[in-house]
Amino acid sequence: MDNQHGLAMQTRAHGAMLLYAFLVSTSFPIGKAITDQIDPVLLTFLRFSLASLFFWLFLSRREKIILPGCKDALRYAVISLTMVLFFVLMFEALKLTTPVKTGAIFTLLPLTSGLIGFVLMRIGMSPAQIVALVLGSMGAIWVLFDGSLDKLIAFDVGRGEFLFALGTLSFSAYAPLIKKLHRGENVLVMTFWVLVFGALLLAPFGLPKLVAENWLVMDGRVYLGLLYLALFNTAGTFFLAKFASVRLPPAKVMAYTYLTPGFVVVFAAFGNQLPSLSVVAGIGVTIMAMVLLHRTA
Repeated sequence: MDNQHGLAMQTRAHGAMLLYAFLVSTSFPIGKAITDQIDPVLLTFLRFSLASLFFWLFLSRREKIILPGCKDALRYAVISLTMVLFFVLMFEALKLTTPVKTGAIFTLLPLTSGLIGFVLMRIGMSPAQIVALVLGSMGAIWVLFDGSLDKLIAFDVGRGEFLFALGTLSFSAYAPLIKKLHRGENVLVMTFWVLVFGALLLAPFGLPKLVAENWLVMDGRVYLGLLYLALFNTAGTFFLAKFASVRLPPAKVMAYTYLTPGFVVVFAAFGNQLPSLSVVAGIGVTIMAMVLLHRTA
């Protein structure tokens, strides 16, 4: 009975990470659709603020929320800074590049996160896992360069791709920092305070933009996109990642990141942006890397 329950919970965890990968993938086309009408800093500030509100409504019914002390507040602020930089740079990059390319760069996250985890906590990986991470990164880079050997040789990366790569590097420190700075508190409570401090870090820059913004002339898609990003892509993905992380090995959790460019390409196809066969081949390589990571974790 215990084994059956364990298998059932692992199956649910895999389902949670499939949904996680899908939701993360939707943030790129949705962000692209609204970044031309709203400032990236303001968008990130509102995203953190609304997600904090959703988490507070959820947690306040389950347990008492206590204000953190100075040391705890510093821990939460350091973790939150990695997310703040990621989201601001992501929305800025989406003004300059495509969702497919940002989705491809995002799949570099397992490799860079693994490297940062080794530096911070000496978390090692097996040779097979390293091969899978390198293979997935190669597939992502191939997608990034539109499956063109000429662009790869010429190193044709624009400012948008560079900004998002910096953001992804910042986000790579998020998971290792949580492991290093976690002090045994409820993960949902920790997530709530990380979101709160993200909003606080952005408040000096976001509040003036919030007041100055002419909300009456904005398209309705901005409001819908903002609510979607806050509820599903922030609060929702945090919950799904937490649910899966306590039931699956870290390498298997990270592996689902490799589904991101495939989902993004499917979304683009609905908008009549069909990928080349070469790009599809690169996506196939990232999926192979995901399967290899699952088998070796």
